[in-house]
Amino acid sequence: MSVKKDKVCPDNQIVIFAIPSGTRVYIQMSMLASPMSKEEELIKKVLSTYVTRNGFTEVKANIDGFEPPSALNNKGNEDRIIPDIMGTRRGGRWYIEIVRKDGDAEKTVSKWKLLSILGRARNGGLILISPPGSYAFAERLTKKHDIVVTIVKF
Repeated sequence: MSVKKDKVCPDNQIVIFAIPSGTRVYIQMSMLASPMSKEEELIKKVLSTYVTRNGFTEVKANIDGFEPPSALNNKGNEDRIIPDIMGTRRGGRWYIEIVRKDGDAEKTVSKWKLLSILGRARNGGLILISPPGSYAFAERLTKKHDIVVTIVKF
């Protein structure tokens, strides 16, 4: 009996092969899970804890398995701004962002300013979720650039 090597599709999708009738084949199926990035894991954790506890509805998130939030186009250039999480609470639209220290600070500030202004215009606001080690960074940037936000240690 010869052993066949499993063929894996590059994007981890299930591939079905047609076997001619009359042949005996032993099939071993295994599910390959694509590894989630730390950012996706953190967004899912925020969704399952903070967002559900605080009564957000119509939640959209920028990860697989959720409807993505609407992208905002910047008129000055071709950059598209997509919030991490968007939801409504008490009739207002709230944007929730995960604080990342590794990105360009200028782009981060402009994204936070835009989301804060849009949120306040729609009776909501911007909430920054601060993972360990990034609270001071978020607080410093928001105070320096006068951005109205709520920072939550997570």
